[in-house]
Amino acid sequence: MNNCDIVKDLLPLYADDVCSGESRKAVEEHLNSCPDCKKELEKLRQNVSISPQKDGEVLKRIKRRLRIEKLAVGLISAAVLVFVLLGTLFYLINWDCSMDVERYDIPDNVYVTEWDGMLLFCVKGDAASFDFVFPTFSDSSGNHLSYDKEYDKDSKNGIGYTLKQRKISSFSYINFGNEYPFAYQIGTVEKLKEKNIEKIFYYDDVNDKEYILWESDHND
Repeated sequence: MNNCDIVKDLLPLYADDVCSGESRKAVEEHLNSCPDCKKELEKLRQNVSISPQKDGEVLKRIKRRLRIEKLAVGLISAAVLVFVLLGTLFYLINWDCSMDVERYDIPDNVYVTEWDGMLLFCVKGDAASFDFVFPTFSDSSGNHLSYDKEYDKDSKNGIGYTLKQRKISSFSYINFGNEYPFAYQIGTVEKLKEKNIEKIFYYDDVNDKEYILWESDHND
């Protein structure tokens, strides 16, 4: 191994100033007479001098990538939140629920009256904030159409109604105090008797309870 090979092995230590005093002296003496090794030392020193700059560029790239990833996560989270909110709003607006019997004073605000031979299902007061009327039938065993699988249409004996509202409406109490009731035509007494309808009732489907509004035996 010639002197250049030995010096080149020592150059990294010399450039980092970690070699012994004797080795340093030998390297310097060799560098004074060897242009090739001097160029090698310059290359080492150039690499050392630009290393912090490269490190800084790497850190900038890392920070930039972290910012992009953070932004992407934020956008995805915002999109999910908007999707959930829109889904919830769609559910509240388009799905219905039965009106709370006690909250809207159903027994006091719902009744059946007869006018010119026609029976009318009437709704007034707070109950008038309903969105639609959901009808059902009862059979002689107390089962209800659309609610009980055991419902028997051949033993049908009553017509029932349930007031429904959008779920979003159920979050706020609306005191209408409506003086003029909503009237829904049920049919004539004669028609109901022909169909073996003996009663008309309000059906609280939440608690499976009937509120009798009209009975044929009491109105003959």
